[in-house]
Amino acid sequence: MTKQLLTGAILSIGAAFVLAAPANATIVLTLPSYDSPNGYDFVNTFPLTGPTTIGTFTFLLPAGETVAGITISGTFGNGDSGTTALSDYYLGYSGNETAVEVATCNSIFDDCYSAQNGPTSWTYTLTGSNLKAIASALAAGSLDFTYTWDNNTQFALPGYSQYVYAGPATIDITVTPEPASVLLCFSALAGLAALRRFRKV
Repeated sequence: MTKQLLTGAILSIGAAFVLAAPANATIVLTLPSYDSPNGYDFVNTFPLTGPTTIGTFTFLLPAGETVAGITISGTFGNGDSGTTALSDYYLGYSGNETAVEVATCNSIFDDCYSAQNGPTSWTYTLTGSNLKAIASALAAGSLDFTYTWDNNTQFALPGYSQYVYAGPATIDITVTPEPASVLLCFSALAGLAALRRFRKV
């Protein structure tokens, strides 16, 4: 009886180790800073509507693992300018480049636009519904980082061009074993227990 209890305890510890040890891994990727190629004064010149791609995060998920969470961070403003034109940043993919909004700079009174001591940092952790919205992109291992221009006529002057400046953007992708992989570990442990019992008989 004591040996059976000991065997059970060892298997329980083994199961806990299998579940805890590989539970989470992190993929960290960074895109370089960005300057919009053209400026607009919103009096005589206007940007095209729709998103502009800053860069693409490309990654390969480990076999048998799935995305458990994503956090992305960056700055409004970069080494060229501490501020930026009014704009919003997104994670998306071809066909839906604005799937998840991750940062906004929507007012001339916000630090992102008006601060003299920028760049201004931002961070966003995706929700469960956000992850579902980009599920196909995650499976493909490719996420686009894009921006859209806001209506910058709040501070429009003829000949005064406004640019979008984005600092380096870093994405942290947390991956975890799929439920099937965990179940397989349990099955293996149960098999070891049965084999040990069979040998004793």
